[in-house]
Amino acid sequence: MGKPLHISKDLDINLEDLIGQCIAILGIRGSGKSNTSGVIFEELLQNDYPLSIIDIEGEYFGLKEKYEVLVVGKGDGVEIEIDADCAGEIAQVSMEQNVPVVFDLSGFLSDERTEVLKAYLSALWNLAGTLRKPYMIGIEEAHEFIPQGVKNELKEMIARVALRGRKRGLGAIIVSQRSAKVDKDVLSQAGMLFLHRVVHEVDMRVYSELLPWRKSEVKEIINALDVGDCMYVNGDNVLPIYVRERSTFHAGFTPSLEAVKSPELRSVSASIIETIEKAREGKGPKSPTQQLESRIETMERLMDTKDQRIAELEDVARTLGYIKLEIPSFVSEGASPPVGQAEREARLAHSLPLVVAADDASMDIIESFHATSIAPHADASGVAVEPFVKGVSRTLPPAVNEHIERLISRFSREEILHRRVLAFLIEHSPGSYSTHQIAAWTRCPQELIDDDPPQGFLSSGLIARERRTSGIVYRSALRTFVNREFRVFQPDIGDNGLHYVTRLLRERLPMLA
Repeated sequence: MGKPLHISKDLDINLEDLIGQCIAILGIRGSGKSNTSGVIFEELLQNDYPLSIIDIEGEYFGLKEKYEVLVVGKGDGVEIEIDADCAGEIAQVSMEQNVPVVFDLSGFLSDERTEVLKAYLSALWNLAGTLRKPYMIGIEEAHEFIPQGVKNELKEMIARVALRGRKRGLGAIIVSQRSAKVDKDVLSQAGMLFLHRVVHEVDMRVYSELLPWRKSEVKEIINALDVGDCMYVNGDNVLPIYVRERSTFHAGFTPSLEAVKSPELRSVSASIIETIEKAREGKGPKSPTQQLESRIETMERLMDTKDQRIAELEDVARTLGYIKLEIPSFVSEGASPPVGQAEREARLAHSLPLVVAADDASMDIIESFHATSIAPHADASGVAVEPFVKGVSRTLPPAVNEHIERLISRFSREEILHRRVLAFLIEHSPGSYSTHQIAAWTRCPQELIDDDPPQGFLSSGLIARERRTSGIVYRSALRTFVNREFRVFQPDIGDNGLHYVTRLLRERLPMLA
């Protein structure tokens, strides 16, 4: 190759030096970073260097003013609408036939965007391992895909391209307006930097780590940069430059009162469109009928899973039918329980609501057992605890009991999957669990939990969801829920009463599953 790329009147870059290179273009909005990335893309296209641009805002279609670029994605302005099922075919045609691609993500929802981008980048990575040819991937708003301190599959995929793509000929151009939010490992490995103006102190600290000057000098120099100015860093070479203006239409310009004339855009040849359509035949976005059929298949699999679980529970129920409940002789004789046995029988009483009585006579015996053998006692927290009679405490005011029943009735109408998740989290409190762990314990398909989280319980505050470095986890928030939901009764029942309500709900809510 050996061809120069004209970035600035002060800077020409050898095209061959970009093979497998990780380039970072940083700066606040309006500093000229999008123009810089556009100029580099123009130079690559001018030299027939194959590339894909991950365009989050739909700003790069203007490249079609001079170059034959294929715009794919979803929504207005795309030439081919795709989803995760056919993204691999687009990647294959792009890399094998040197077709430049602008991947417009502006029409996708967040989850859709993640899935389609994972499929596309995975296909490019695998193809690069076989073809071993130069290829560049530009990523706008990179802090949204490779954020600092967060781990996910998409981030690992992009970081792999940026850090290890050189051996496969893959390069990456990372563009971001928030330097501090971009993964530090990726930035530290960028061999070429274009540092435009920043104002946030945390972003300035990142620049101080990238530039060979004292912090005070870095701040003074960066603050003095005007629109289009930047510091070019390549190894030990640090050079202030003014990047030329791009020659194609810049859709990401800052609006003004002047009239903007829409450019005439070049179309991709019909043969390329035909090749892609043939490759993706049967793999494009599903029609409403196909989506419905897919939904039916998912529901049928779920029903099969439920039928299997019902059969297992029926086996358990039949087994429980053979369990004989023996009443201690001192109960029928009206005597007091032996010393030390009262506490054991109290624990047994608290487990009785989990047993299905065979008939009314059995219930009479159980209630008689409660009335004669178990006296109120104090637990470790000092709260007076009396046994339950048909699931309702006799020590709470009627208004509190009625509110408990209203909550139980309301939560019982939630989906069974959500109730099972709630039951698991309450029974395993205070631990926090990922959807993978919850699925393993509850034997629910993980994809159903991911696609349909227990939103009703999250909204009510019974379940808490947190984002950690390892991913999203769920935990029970029962105590917090009770303190908030029953706060109005607190002056009458006191803290001990709230504690008692928490214990009561901890027993009853898992039964909803």
